[in-house]
Amino acid sequence: MKQLFLCIATIFCLAQLAHAAVLEVPLYKLTPAKSIDLKCTSAEYAIPLSVPERWEIERAVMRFQYVNSSSLLENKSTLVVKVNGYPIAQIKLSPIVPEGEVKVAIPAILLDTGYNSISFAVTQHYTDECEDPCAPDLWTTIKVDESVLRVEYRLKPIPLRLSAIPEFIFDPKIFPHGRVNFIAEGLTSEELINYAGIVASGIALRYDYRQVFFSLSKDIKPNVDNILLGKSDFIYDFLRKKGVEINEDASTLLKITHLPLEKFVRDPHHALIIITGDNIEQVKLAAETFAIMSFPFPDTDEMTPVKFELPDVAQYSGKHMLIPDKKYTLKTLNLETYTFKGLSPNPKEITFRLPPDFLVKQNQYANLSLHFAYGAGMRNFSVLNVLLNGIHIRAVRLDNEFGNIVEGYNLSIPTYLFRAGTNVISFAPMLAPTMISNCEPMPIDNLFFTIFDNSTFIFPPMPHLVELPRLELFFLNGFPFTRWPDGHETLLFMTQPTSSVIASAFNIIGSITQKNGFPLLEIKMGFRKPDAWDGEIIILGSAESIPDDLKELTPLKLTKNTSVPYPVVKSWRDEKTLAFSGQISDFGKAKGAIMQFKSPYRVGRTILMVTAFSPKELQAFSEMLTEPAVEGACKGDLALVDLVSAPHYKVYSFDIGKKYFSGKGGKISRIKAYIYSMSKYYAHLLVFIFLLLGITVFYLLYRFRKRRLKSA
Repeated sequence: MKQLFLCIATIFCLAQLAHAAVLEVPLYKLTPAKSIDLKCTSAEYAIPLSVPERWEIERAVMRFQYVNSSSLLENKSTLVVKVNGYPIAQIKLSPIVPEGEVKVAIPAILLDTGYNSISFAVTQHYTDECEDPCAPDLWTTIKVDESVLRVEYRLKPIPLRLSAIPEFIFDPKIFPHGRVNFIAEGLTSEELINYAGIVASGIALRYDYRQVFFSLSKDIKPNVDNILLGKSDFIYDFLRKKGVEINEDASTLLKITHLPLEKFVRDPHHALIIITGDNIEQVKLAAETFAIMSFPFPDTDEMTPVKFELPDVAQYSGKHMLIPDKKYTLKTLNLETYTFKGLSPNPKEITFRLPPDFLVKQNQYANLSLHFAYGAGMRNFSVLNVLLNGIHIRAVRLDNEFGNIVEGYNLSIPTYLFRAGTNVISFAPMLAPTMISNCEPMPIDNLFFTIFDNSTFIFPPMPHLVELPRLELFFLNGFPFTRWPDGHETLLFMTQPTSSVIASAFNIIGSITQKNGFPLLEIKMGFRKPDAWDGEIIILGSAESIPDDLKELTPLKLTKNTSVPYPVVKSWRDEKTLAFSGQISDFGKAKGAIMQFKSPYRVGRTILMVTAFSPKELQAFSEMLTEPAVEGACKGDLALVDLVSAPHYKVYSFDIGKKYFSGKGGKISRIKAYIYSMSKYYAHLLVFIFLLLGITVFYLLYRFRKRRLKSA
């Protein structure tokens, strides 16, 4: 008895120690900038820092490096570090020692649960006399890529209520990524794996854009949240062995409990989520209910789902997707009425997505109708800069010195300037005061520009037709597998029934869900080769397990006699001359490949293949495919990624396979596909037909005239 008590006490102590964690994250992981340039007499830049509700911060330390101009005055130039607007450190900027490294302790009391701001603010001068407020000598650079934030925290106990799932357990504020484990013992059929995929999709959706990695294990995996899914007879037997009490009278059940490590030991800092039913249909009902639980309800530790209904789902209707020919206000696009103040205020923006398969035609325009007001006493070269995806497309002149209120200022933006997927329109005013002498104080209270949220934006209708393969479209929003946002008409074919391959499938499903913003309730998963699938197909498996007839279709033919493309000459940005080497070689453990090519089963449909040397490498590769640096570098129809190159990822992209076209809904007739893919020959054919028609008409008219003259 004494030994049992000591054993339990030891396990409990180890479990407690495991929940004190230390996280070191480079600052460039928190902001897209690799360096921060602070210019002019005063400037400030904020880095967002999320603190999940699940964490109790004990200590935080930031170490950063900076370099400043050697022209600054030391007694009048200062760098201030702030947390949520509260100064925690200030550094004198010296022209003699213009580089430095600073270690700043961040008081834990200043870091609130939610989103915080760590900002760098400078005041800098180069002379005691009259100075240009934005002289080139006024600059300080923060080296974000060489800076690190260290956070020490403990996990809070998980409240035993289902309402904790969407905001406490699967919290998008958790960084650098989330991890979730499925208990594989209950996944005994393709149907149950399908429903586990629905659950994985719902979990990834709650993490928003935060990475989440899935794994499978035969039993409970410690120090991570676990999902137990399966039929009730297995689930109840499993939980009895773990000492977990459960309501066995419920036919369909969703339940949360603390993670059982041993029969009498619980980990209160991690959850075991139970999804079960007496039969397959009831398990599906519980899984779908879990996937769409998007706000904190109910506040009990278990529930019995009895019905599930979804609204009608339309094609091309994912997150932030713009409907063509529909008028949107800026308020609808998440830009409330906003007033810009000062010389060069920070820009505001609207973000939306366009279907990746739009066929953009010439002489079409999107219309932006702006309602705005601006202050009096500004110089007539004050402007509102309008940018599309970071490119200046228009400057609206604010030339009335008495100020003005303008309604319906129309901007026509050519549609070819937009891009497939996410687009950002930014509004960046540059406001100049009335001319004053160099030494006179500059009035800036009258420098304001207000944009009203009843301004409108409308994008014209366009046909759906796109040339494929293009991996970049897949990494934009999961296209073409997200034409239907719920994954309808998509099959995920796993070539091996191993835990690593299934976990890889969950990672891919999670990645697609986050890009599209809708749970993949209709995607089909299975281990049988699709011989006549009418939709899109995703293939996952090790290189040797993929069927040979499918390997023959791929850009990189991983058959016994491998055909390997080697670039010989690169003329322009994406134009390469390739030599093909037929060889007997091995794929190797150090690389993963993602390929896209035409489906042999249906014209206009697509197959995406993700493969590596073994299931273990495949799982690592599926996690790597969620890295922004990898996603942005995958283009064309083939991408090879070094699996040992993290964090400096090496990606080799090629465009070597045959092109094909896909229409709305993925379907396109053979005639239409031929016309678009053989456009040169089609033009020649049209010329020939018109010539033949002209000759025929001329011959008929000639015969008619000759017959008429003869009768006369």
